[in-house]
Amino acid sequence: MSISSLEREPLVAIDRLTKRYPAAATGFGKPKAWVNAVNGVSFEIRSGETLGLVGESGCGKSTTGQLLARLLEPTSGSIRFRGRELTTLRAREVRELRKHIQLIFQDPYASLNPRHTIGSILEEPLRVHRIGSRAERRQQARDMLETVGLDRSYAARYPHELSGGQRQRIGIARALMLARPSSWRMSLCPRLTCRCSRKF
Repeated sequence: MSISSLEREPLVAIDRLTKRYPAAATGFGKPKAWVNAVNGVSFEIRSGETLGLVGESGCGKSTTGQLLARLLEPTSGSIRFRGRELTTLRAREVRELRKHIQLIFQDPYASLNPRHTIGSILEEPLRVHRIGSRAERRQQARDMLETVGLDRSYAARYPHELSGGQRQRIGIARALMLARPSSWRMSLCPRLTCRCSRKF
């Protein structure tokens, strides 16, 4: 596939995505009623674009993000990333996919392990995907702290020692740890309601 065709093709294409949960069951354990968490959602996102899903609480915004990251299995519909169908991927392929799709969690405190230092938290995506040596991971984590406007010394701190805004920056930094200048990637931000004073 040529570069020009990749530029024309949507980075993400969602077609009639649906997620249903059983609401009640018969005496034989079969569902007799269903709740639609996501019902027939379709949209496209091209490289460089930002899409915001807006709706009332419980309308399926976070569920849609979890479906995109393959944290949940869809009931039906299609999810394509760079032209590749994600709903049929095997476990090993999903693991590889997560180098390119990262979540910035809604609660920056609950999503950070209180027993780990900030440096260890930032290095974790690199350890999981076996990227770099220990020294290289340490260096990249400290470089990323500077990228999000925090001093390198924050690597030795723990989450409870940071303000809410600083923890939000750590969540963003962690999502960017696997980024490469030439890579195609997507960041999912459920309920991104805060403002950051620095552009990344």
